Amino acid sequence: MQTDQSRADKTQGHMASRGESADGHSQSWRVGCWLSEKKKKTFSIHTFSQYCRCRGMELVLIDSSQSLERQGPFHAILHKLTDVIIKAQGGHTQAQGQLQQVQDYLTSHPEVLMVDPLNSVRSLMDRRTAYHIIQDCIPKDKGGDIFMPDFVDIQTTDQAEILQLLQEGGVHFPFVCKSAVAQGSASHEMAIIFNADGLRDLLHPPCVAQNFVNHSAVLHKVFVVGESYFVVERPSLKNFSAGNQSTIFFNSHDVSKAGSSSFLNQLDSRDRVSCPSLPLCPDKFEHVLRNIRQELGITLFGVDIIVENRTSRHAIIDINPFPSYDGVPDPFAVVADHLCSLLTKHCRTSTAMVNDSTWDNQSNSTQLSGSGSGESVPVLVGPSKPSVTDETTNMNGSGTENANSSLIVLTNRTDFDSSEMTNGEALAHPRIEVGNGVDLTEIVSRDGLAFTKYGGGQDVFLGGLANGNGPGCVTTSAEEGQCYKQLTNGEKIGCVRLAKV
Repeated sequence: MQTDQSRADKTQGHMASRGESADGHSQSWRVGCWLSEKKKKTFSIHTFSQYCRCRGMELVLIDSSQSLERQGPFHAILHKLTDVIIKAQGGHTQAQGQLQQVQDYLTSHPEVLMVDPLNSVRSLMDRRTAYHIIQDCIPKDKGGDIFMPDFVDIQTTDQAEILQLLQEGGVHFPFVCKSAVAQGSASHEMAIIFNADGLRDLLHPPCVAQNFVNHSAVLHKVFVVGESYFVVERPSLKNFSAGNQSTIFFNSHDVSKAGSSSFLNQLDSRDRVSCPSLPLCPDKFEHVLRNIRQELGITLFGVDIIVENRTSRHAIIDINPFPSYDGVPDPFAVVADHLCSLLTKHCRTSTAMVNDSTWDNQSNSTQLSGSGSGESVPVLVGPSKPSVTDETTNMNGSGTENANSSLIVLTNRTDFDSSEMTNGEALAHPRIEVGNGVDLTEIVSRDGLAFTKYGGGQDVFLGGLANGNGPGCVTTSAEEGQCYKQLTNGEKIGCVRLAKV
């Protein structure tokens, strides 16, 4: 016979698998976040976490030194493990162990959404592999519009062999020499080789030699988020031709960062007149972005595109997973919206979000920590206490972390008590019950969301209701569509907002 505690544990786990706690309250999605220290700073992880919280997602910073099982459960893992992958490929034992831990966790929990798939990201860590993937994603009949500049893989220092490789691969002077490794600080160190004498200056093999394409010092960084993309214009290398010029060594990040001013990205006076930069044409590259998404199954990536002088052909010269999104308007909202959309779609097709045992493990982990055992628990990113300026909302059980928020429930249940706001003040209408008491009276469209009016003139924004049932919880939010919860029957609701009472 089961004990009361074991029955409670099983109920807790079963309810949690639908995104609810055992008391029926709506539960946030838990998103594990595994980023390098550099990425945490460049992507401003604490700011991003607040945007996630507005959308019903708890961002949990993963501690690489601790077990993922103990830090879970997770509905999704957002990562940029590029540095770990490169170290592991180089034989770094600790990095290999970290990757194995991720693989083991995903094998044990196939319901967890990985953003983006580890194998796909791994394939982009080597420029040679990545360039072949891009070539395969460019339709053969579109070569007149977009192309990948010819390149060869160099694994020797013998100049005669290198010259033969260049000739066979269609690579001519000048060309750009890049490291085969596509991530890390060393990947930005490059050289422009102008003649055969410059072959002695090649980067240490393995490396890639790629034809230099004149593009009048303008680089178009195309940042992809799901099915959307954003183009940010950056400075780039000026026009060059083959000749007796000495090899130029440069750092691609320094040359092409926003606001960069260098002799390398300043057009000569003649080129400013005769070779103005040509505009980017979406029709020439959008289909390639779609093909890359479909081929790799990735949704967060960036490609570097230049427009060839005189011909206006577009050249893709590099690709990066989970880029900086520097220059994208409100990038945190864009990525958070995308992550929430992925989770919504994933949950609709998944038979179980998280199994009972993982939630039991999480419960046990929390209890251990609370008992002073010294065990670590996940770090929830973002402010732990509400403030007047904190407009983000994060459901946790029956409470919200928003100084100006209130909680109201639309439900067919009669035993659901939501008569108080988080600050203890009573709501004007503590319970709104569909079909009992105050009915939902009007549904119209506003900005793509369903706009529902009821009772005392309060407003509720509901998106993606699967049927007429009420959502489990509705909270105030700084913006429409910023809070994502679940119906009491486990079905997803897209967006929820309760206007301030």
